[in-house]
Amino acid sequence: MKRNDVDLTGRTFYDLNVKCRHTEKLYNETTWVCECVCGNITYATTSQLLHGKKKSCGCRRKKTPPNALDLTGKKIGKLTVIKRSGTNKNGSALWLCQCECGNTIETSATTLRRGKAMSCGKCIKNDQIKHAREDLMTNKTIDGVQVPLLTKKVRSDSVSGHKGVHRRVRNGKEKFEVTITVKGKRKYIGTYSKLYDAIKARKDAEKEYFEPYIKALKEREKEQK
Repeated sequence: MKRNDVDLTGRTFYDLNVKCRHTEKLYNETTWVCECVCGNITYATTSQLLHGKKKSCGCRRKKTPPNALDLTGKKIGKLTVIKRSGTNKNGSALWLCQCECGNTIETSATTLRRGKAMSCGKCIKNDQIKHAREDLMTNKTIDGVQVPLLTKKVRSDSVSGHKGVHRRVRNGKEKFEVTITVKGKRKYIGTYSKLYDAIKARKDAEKEYFEPYIKALKEREKEQK
């Protein structure tokens, strides 16, 4: 008798009980309607059943092995493990964790054990931003001027492509207006017909208004070393 002619009705393979032959084929092979021990209905081919390639509807993969490491309640860095939340595509256990900041993340047991996940990640970034702001206000400020901001790059949406140079169209003519902001106050430098003249004017203004603060910060940092 050929394998495709074998009648598997009523037989049990691992967690699957064969109910009847399916009307359609899978992978060009006879397929069977099976009931899993969990109650779900699934389909399996003759070779899948006979060779043990399919043992359940898929619920076996979701079951926690009896010898699985239980991380529930453990504190790792800022994370507290709440519960197991399934497996990833590689079959590694996933755990739902709550961070001290209130956020929750899902990560693998391996990542937790190796200390690669110590927080949700968001609060660390917030701490870094806060530290950077404090450093800017405390160590990078001269006479109320936050020096690093003076050399901040031009915004990507700048029409002229240069900081402090603004393209204007007046009476159909293109003009370039130059301004510079010092200690929160914007100073008007001038309006120019040519872009390169406007850029030069802006650079000259930076030397006049920005350079003293930049030099002062460099001198202070040199003294602190």
